[in-house]
Amino acid sequence: MSSTVWKGNSKKVEGIRTVAEDIVAQLGLNSSVKNLFIEKTDSPWQEKALIKRKKGYLDVKIIIWDDDTFLYGRIYRLFLYIQDVLNPAFQYDPKITPDEEKEPDARDRYNQIWSLYVDSRMEQLGIENFYDRTLRRNLFIDMAKELSWEAAEHIFQALWGKETYTYHEIVDYAANFIRFTDQPRPESVEIDIKRCLKEPYVKNHLERISSKALQDATNELLSFTAYHCKDTVIESTFYGISFLYQRRVFIEIIPSREDNLFITILDPETNRYKTFTYTENSDITAVQKTIRERYEKMLLYGKQP
Repeated sequence: MSSTVWKGNSKKVEGIRTVAEDIVAQLGLNSSVKNLFIEKTDSPWQEKALIKRKKGYLDVKIIIWDDDTFLYGRIYRLFLYIQDVLNPAFQYDPKITPDEEKEPDARDRYNQIWSLYVDSRMEQLGIENFYDRTLRRNLFIDMAKELSWEAAEHIFQALWGKETYTYHEIVDYAANFIRFTDQPRPESVEIDIKRCLKEPYVKNHLERISSKALQDATNELLSFTAYHCKDTVIESTFYGISFLYQRRVFIEIIPSREDNLFITILDPETNRYKTFTYTENSDITAVQKTIRERYEKMLLYGKQP
């Protein structure tokens, strides 16, 4: 095998090549991998193995983080991908790989599922690995943004526990990975936050309120404040709706999943905020009166030298 050498430390790259060649021999890949090229990266997140098919053999490039932490395991896991590609039972077929531009979500899930298949085998082999079960689980849960943490954890455990995969299964699960859970998908605070971070619009906050009466009351409070509190600016954040006066939050309305509102209003006299809960049975005229009085105080204190 030959290798490219990164600048600055030829001794180190020779050490990496020695480790890599030993792993190639252990995995029985000697007859398939003819040339090995090594490239440096500054991050473990950028490590990968690339293959180029030649007539009767492969050229392999491994991109390796320039650090000794779990070095053997990091190299070993990269060659497990190569072993999968060469294993007839795995049925590798690059033509069905999700397109990164056309199917970015499916491509992300595909990467995650193949990676956890690799890293679950690393755990079974007892080889120390940067991508251990905890890190892989956290990455998977973060990726599964449409699911609650509980549901994503359930699916991760099912995927991690699966002993063997084919390439077609990985691609299929990437497109339909919800099949791994037989649990209902209730709303949860983390789904709420993810949705609001993605689309922080006033309309979306109102749609979180299932009670029609409370939706109407919220709309009325918004309209009242916009009409009676001149020069205020309505701003939607990932958690709620804010009214700003002279760049300062004057009122904040946060709908909750329990069909109530958390309303916070500034008292300009004390310079303190007070929060109370508004429900279907609350007196809307009392809230409107408080808003109007506080706004008039804002005007008064704003005019003082």
